Amino acid sequence: MELVKISGISLRIHPTFLIVLVVYGVLGLVAQALLVFGLVFCHELAHLLTARAYGFRVAGLELFPFGGAAYCDDLFEGRKFEESMMALAGPALNVVLLFGAQALRWQGVWTGELAEDFVRFNFWLATFNLIPVLPLDGGRVVRALFAENFGFVRTTKFLAWAGKWLGVLLALYGIILASRGHFAEGPLTFIVLGGFFWLAGSKEIASAHITFLRQLTRKKEDLLKKGLMRSFWVTVHEETPLVRIVEEFTPDRYAMISLANQDLGQSKVLTETEVVEGMLREGIRYPIGKL
Repeated sequence: MELVKISGISLRIHPTFLIVLVVYGVLGLVAQALLVFGLVFCHELAHLLTARAYGFRVAGLELFPFGGAAYCDDLFEGRKFEESMMALAGPALNVVLLFGAQALRWQGVWTGELAEDFVRFNFWLATFNLIPVLPLDGGRVVRALFAENFGFVRTTKFLAWAGKWLGVLLALYGIILASRGHFAEGPLTFIVLGGFFWLAGSKEIASAHITFLRQLTRKKEDLLKKGLMRSFWVTVHEETPLVRIVEEFTPDRYAMISLANQDLGQSKVLTETEVVEGMLREGIRYPIGKL
């Protein structure tokens, strides 16, 4: 649901976040609900400002119960350093706010339940977001670091499935708490988060190939613009399906594919562009030897 548009940036709230806010409101925790909203917004604002600092055009923000996502017109996924810094900016801000508030509490300047909640919420936003699964910030850092070695699509699928199963565990934990008579904001929050993780993980998996194709287009533009790019070799059998090869490609290196014949001798060499164009033309299961 889109709330407002500021300087061309749309602010949206995911339905699961609305459910959590309503639950807090019904339980008489309006102040805590507003605090959660404010901290999540600041967390996401840190992502946005970092993206802009790297020159990315931010199109919108979407707020989730645990954080949010910045949507950019430019492609940043797979850029090792930039994506890592953008992902870490949100938890880093929460850590700064946490220690700042705790220092005020130690000095007796800010006391009371709200100050305690401020420290506690910042702690959980920072630590929870650093769990290495998608769509959390920790998962985005891991993907940025390992996509070059294991392939963007494969790494995304692994981390997204890890996020989906984390969602299952969260939902089960919420159900167990509720069955023991502790049905307050905690159990329902865990159940809502569990459902969100399952849906968000499925979305990450579904969009992985589309994002990767956009990366390949960017690589071709960068190669033509710069005149050079790091490359790597992949040796495959002639019967290997094109999709299996494409999943080995990485965002920051251009692939050269060497085809091995029955005697394991080299039969021909194809470029990354030729393989991708062949896959789009013939289908993902088409054997590379027939290109």
